Amino acid sequence: VLERVLTRGYAGYGLHPPERVGRAIAEARASLPDQTLPPRAFREHVFRHVSFLDDNHVGLWFYDDEGRHFRATSEHRQAYVADVRFTRTDAGFVDPEGRRLLGCGDHAAASILRSVAAPPAISWAPILLSPLPIESLSCTLEGDVEVTSPLRRLSLGRGGGAPYERLEAPFPWLRVRTLAYSRRGALEEFVASATEVRDAPVVVLDLRRAGGGSDRFLVRWFRDLTSADLSYWAVEDVRSEVNLQGALNFWGCVRSFSGADAGGREWLDARVGRAERELDEAMRQRGPFRDVLPDRVTLEGRAPAPFGGRLIVLVDRGCASACETSVMLARQVPGAIVVGENTEGTMKVGELRWYRLPESGLWLSAGTRVHRDPNPNGGFAEGRGFLPDLWLDGRDVDGTVRALAECLTGPEPEACVPAR
Repeated sequence: VLERVLTRGYAGYGLHPPERVGRAIAEARASLPDQTLPPRAFREHVFRHVSFLDDNHVGLWFYDDEGRHFRATSEHRQAYVADVRFTRTDAGFVDPEGRRLLGCGDHAAASILRSVAAPPAISWAPILLSPLPIESLSCTLEGDVEVTSPLRRLSLGRGGGAPYERLEAPFPWLRVRTLAYSRRGALEEFVASATEVRDAPVVVLDLRRAGGGSDRFLVRWFRDLTSADLSYWAVEDVRSEVNLQGALNFWGCVRSFSGADAGGREWLDARVGRAERELDEAMRQRGPFRDVLPDRVTLEGRAPAPFGGRLIVLVDRGCASACETSVMLARQVPGAIVVGENTEGTMKVGELRWYRLPESGLWLSAGTRVHRDPNPNGGFAEGRGFLPDLWLDGRDVDGTVRALAECLTGPEPEACVPAR
């Protein structure tokens, strides 16, 4: 079943030489021990052979009395920030005492320093990305001065709350906490807000902890924000009887989850019915099949004029999968700036389908659509995600965003935006 899903239902199969996938499955099968493995051990056995897929959407999980135990074939590279600050000058980066930074460990200064919001100015701080914790960083300054700084795991806060709300601020601050279709009713309110805010001088789109789901709400919001055309991801869809079954599994499970609003329940009922019909029709008319459908989509702006204000898109590592479309679209909108931290990095192969391995009871997720960034310098990487234009250091995030919004509409907006 695993082999069938990866070779017939997974769009990422085409990103690797076919013999590489075949060899991995053959080695996994041949190296199975004689005795029956419990779910966790079998999951680890499989991962030893398929981790080369490097895809946060390809995951295996099982359930026990403690809940769901999920593991993906890629890992998020968490940001760790030092509390030392530098200023950028013609001579390089200097500390508050005027000493030039030469490097930090094996890293050159330019490769490790990131612009950090401190309106009405910009400072620079060492930020490292790693799937494993990093406790400290040693840097060398002019005069053979060694400075060791502890590293903090970056976190931008803002946990639970309403699926969508407009926060109190002197400017439109739109807070989206989910992109799940089960919250369709609330997310339709978010889409409608684009026509209300597109004439504002500055708009904050706050997507911290928005997770994944469907990017259709974001796509519609951006189309209503501007009259300009926007390029969507260049995609490659896989359609087969395998992922039609995976669609029925996936949407059936989503429908069973609690918490859907009325709009979400209506949509999910219809989506499950569609999945049943598509699978039944395909098997009656075609039997087993596999189609690969490449596509490029241009999204036509529906506003009466281009967006003329400043758009602040606030993201963190909780902005994953569908949420990451926001950064890709925002970077095509003049006046937009992405702030926060790097996104999760779960977009290489999306449009999830779910499967259950019958003997072990393990669940498997695999995407049906390859995504490629249409922006020449988009900078997306699986596991790392998108890097922001301007980092936040995790301290008083809301206050910093408010100061940044004020700075962007002030007399010297260039002082608070890093040069690209």
